[in-house]
Amino acid sequence: MTTTKIALFAGAAVIVAGGLVLAIRTNPSTSTSDAHGAIAAPVAVATVKQAGQVDQINPFIHVVSIPATVDPSTIRFEKLSMVELASKTKTTADTQDCKDRQFRDPDSSNCQAVVERVKALAATYSYSGPALSSGEATPGRDTFSVYFRPEEVSVDGPVQKLKRDQAASNFVMSTYRAMVDQKVIDKEHSHLCDGNYVDGSWVRKDSKCQDQVQYTSQTVPSPYLTVQVDLRQSIATR
Repeated sequence: MTTTKIALFAGAAVIVAGGLVLAIRTNPSTSTSDAHGAIAAPVAVATVKQAGQVDQINPFIHVVSIPATVDPSTIRFEKLSMVELASKTKTTADTQDCKDRQFRDPDSSNCQAVVERVKALAATYSYSGPALSSGEATPGRDTFSVYFRPEEVSVDGPVQKLKRDQAASNFVMSTYRAMVDQKVIDKEHSHLCDGNYVDGSWVRKDSKCQDQVQYTSQTVPSPYLTVQVDLRQSIATR
């Protein structure tokens, strides 16, 4: 299941900090969540980047979000691997190169080229597919990865030779579901015209009637479950 499908399934989009989005999009070692869940990050104000501008990126992301309909008990550690992540990017002035990038990644609005990469340890987890409205889970398992500096994780020998339980013992995973503000129609103070669907289109009974819609905010559970992965040694020293 791709990130786009998960976002559609969850019914909401997560706006993420531009640098973190770019870190995910420009790192081939990151499958789409690799995110298979959108990266959870503070909202950032979009800025217009000038050609030739070099941006520093922090690719060491320890928090992701997955659909809230996922059963947290199905999340399990899969593997630890060495990867390379983009740490610096440069806005390209090459119009054709920009078009090529957007063709390869239609969701991307960035014309960025990677100019520097860093090594990182990727801790990959999997989880059972989100539950459908019928209560059944979608088939298969999806994955996400979080990234640490190699010197932060104490391992003996090559990471690829570690047994799963040995690698997993370095990390502590926690989940929580935040409360968010949601804009909804204020039915008490709104007037919606009567009508019916005709050939798939809504047709008002009174053609002169105009909808008068008022909105209000309410606090509801987020459509996403936040997953945080910490180093066990960091927890112990707090």
